[in-house]
Amino acid sequence: MGLEAGRLKTIDGPVSRIVPTVIAGAFFMDGLDSSIISTSLPQMALSFHVSPPQMSAAITSYLISLAIFIPISGWIADRFGARPVFCSAIAFFTLGSVFCGLSQSLPVLVLSRIVQGFGGAMMTPVGRLILTRTFPKNQLMKAMSYYMLPGMLGPTMGPLVGGFITTYFSWHWNFFINVPIGFAGVLVALRFVPEIRMPRPSAFDVPGFLIIACGLGTAQFAIENLGRQTLAVPTEALLLAGAAAILLLYGRYAAQRPNPVLDLKMFRGRTFTIAVIAGNVIRAGIATVPFLLPLLLQVGFGLDPFHSGLLTFLNTAGAMSMRVWVSHLVRRFGFRAVFLSGIGLSSALMAGFALFSATTPHILIALYLFTFGVLRSGQMIGMGALAYSDVPAEEMSKATSIFALAQRLAQSLGVGISASLLAALAGAGSLTINDFRIVFVAVALLMISSALGFRRLKPDDGWQVSGYRSPAE
Repeated sequence: MGLEAGRLKTIDGPVSRIVPTVIAGAFFMDGLDSSIISTSLPQMALSFHVSPPQMSAAITSYLISLAIFIPISGWIADRFGARPVFCSAIAFFTLGSVFCGLSQSLPVLVLSRIVQGFGGAMMTPVGRLILTRTFPKNQLMKAMSYYMLPGMLGPTMGPLVGGFITTYFSWHWNFFINVPIGFAGVLVALRFVPEIRMPRPSAFDVPGFLIIACGLGTAQFAIENLGRQTLAVPTEALLLAGAAAILLLYGRYAAQRPNPVLDLKMFRGRTFTIAVIAGNVIRAGIATVPFLLPLLLQVGFGLDPFHSGLLTFLNTAGAMSMRVWVSHLVRRFGFRAVFLSGIGLSSALMAGFALFSATTPHILIALYLFTFGVLRSGQMIGMGALAYSDVPAEEMSKATSIFALAQRLAQSLGVGISASLLAALAGAGSLTINDFRIVFVAVALLMISSALGFRRLKPDDGWQVSGYRSPAE
């Protein structure tokens, strides 16, 4: 009763806007840093006197750190309080950014990226947890529409911003730009983010953490190297098999523990399971667009990085325009109808990328990307809200850890699979436009397969969040 009362008192006035905005800023930093250095790797390699391929460790170390530490974010938030953990996470992320900018060697940079990753692993799930505990479920969709868009914006803007900074300043400022954002974020969070403590959690599951950390770290490393061809095929296969074996071991371990570090019993909830599993199938497909499109526009059509970035940015502009309409759509039609129709349309648009050619007018590409962004936004916001619609307040921390982890792995897996397929199609030769066309169609088929999961939704599922009730009632 006290928890619910605390949640309801925080939704009026400036807090109702400032809290999602602060969390959105944290999501933006995390998303930006996952991709901002991709265009700066050659310059960073020169500074560190290493080869550009070796610099991939700077990206991989950050993503592996996220995969390892996300599972414990919920327990830490319950143990020490969501607001202190969120503020500390921003501070860790900002400190890691400073260390990255000051790095004089690749090993130091990798260690600094691990510190950044630890901060990011706490920021995003705990930020989402704060929203689910602060806002009642009938306002959760609106709150999520604020924080999810910056998370989409960051990875899209990363290469564009990183290229600009590296060209006109130096690669060090790719990290230093996080300092004022992080400093302001901590101050505002301390002032406005409410503290809602949960009952003291059970003892920390050390064996479970070690097992899941090894499994997820190995899986993320294998996924990140799928399309880079930096590892021999037998080594890659061994890593994937090893990761699968360790994760299966964790599944058996968690089934026998009352309070495992990552509680797989959450998948007993039908709406949560559909939102995580079916939702992340389509999320994996959508995540390929920021990777495939710049390659198609630059390698296939001969555009320079700047103009390619301007076109792909319109995908995010479309996503931003959809924010105000998502809650109205699910209130009018319900989650099931909105998801199934959205999956059909977005899969068709994904396949439609295969029709692009070097002679396609840029204005047409821009409008197409804007439309795709609109559909993408509606699905991402809707899936985030549906996942928590039936989750009790006392289990929100468990749900956010699983959802954040599944989201991160789905995005990495989508990019890894599409990169591997492109590499296999190209073989020893150069990439061609036809190679991209095959991959776009394959990704579209992957996305449409998620409809098998969303068809299991009932018309009224998620009504606590959407406000929709079927006419039969």
